[in-house]
Amino acid sequence: MASQELIVLALSCGMTAADLAATLEKLKESSKSIGAHKRRQLYWDAYTKLASKANNLADGTYAFLKYSADVNADSPEGVIEVVELTKRQRGLVSGGSVDVMGPKFKPPEDPSSKTVLYAWSEEGKAQAAWDDLMHGEPVIYITPESVWVGTRHKRALCKNVGSPLKTAKDVEKFVGELKPDAPLKSVSFVGNDPPTVNDYNVVLAGAFKLDAPLPESVGHVNTTSVTEIYDYFTERKNGNLIVEANRMISSMLADIGKGLTPLIYASSTKEAAVAYKSALMKRVFVHESMGKFIKVATADGSVELNVIRGSDDSKFGLFGEYGKIVFECFYRVDLATMGA
Repeated sequence: MASQELIVLALSCGMTAADLAATLEKLKESSKSIGAHKRRQLYWDAYTKLASKANNLADGTYAFLKYSADVNADSPEGVIEVVELTKRQRGLVSGGSVDVMGPKFKPPEDPSSKTVLYAWSEEGKAQAAWDDLMHGEPVIYITPESVWVGTRHKRALCKNVGSPLKTAKDVEKFVGELKPDAPLKSVSFVGNDPPTVNDYNVVLAGAFKLDAPLPESVGHVNTTSVTEIYDYFTERKNGNLIVEANRMISSMLADIGKGLTPLIYASSTKEAAVAYKSALMKRVFVHESMGKFIKVATADGSVELNVIRGSDDSKFGLFGEYGKIVFECFYRVDLATMGA
């Protein structure tokens, strides 16, 4: 089966069919400047088909328009998919409670229009934007003025800070009062899922002058750029995942030393496959290089999947030494008796 790659992702927020088609036609014209001939043809085909599809949509539609194609084919023939926003998604976007962040375009004939089109089309950006908008884990970030919950491409203002945070204790107290829905908002496109403060998801963003170092559970990055904040958050999350993976391996080694039937396994992809197929796997920590397993586990959604990123093995500790995969079963079981 041909491997389809998401080439263009567009999010139409309330445009008329005519305005949407005209905006996509304008993007088609701008694609002429793409250097590589094959890539230029691909985007020309994408915007041609997207604009044609737009003409058939009802005025005021809130929808994703997706163009996917097999980029390895000699003459890629792309396909269009329209995904209308759910009532919840439309409410988040149209009501202003969630800001979408990305390349934004107004109707060329009506630049003062309140309707807008977002479009992601650079290599790899469309799929990354889709994954972020639909499944991105939010960071809680605190600027000197405000508290936000957001991912790379969407965010919600939760509250104003009020009195300036001047000491590390001020920060700890302030963070301790941040609760789901009070005031932390959900930016999830799937369901109401406001974040809960954990060991890595709270970040001070911007210039703060504090009297003492922050606790490890609160990060700090001296910028208010949403992209840079989210990059920093993903680094913190990755570090936390490595710590947890190593903790699991230490627990496994302790069990082995006691002669116990294993609850945790590491290093063997064969054992992982047996546990997964037998519905025994509860959660797994796996390196990003194991793409095939990650793709299957992501699509299935039955296992708590934690993907660890990075190429510096010296930072992985036991996780690196034990094959870059560790998983926990629902109960103690000897997988060797099941063919592992």
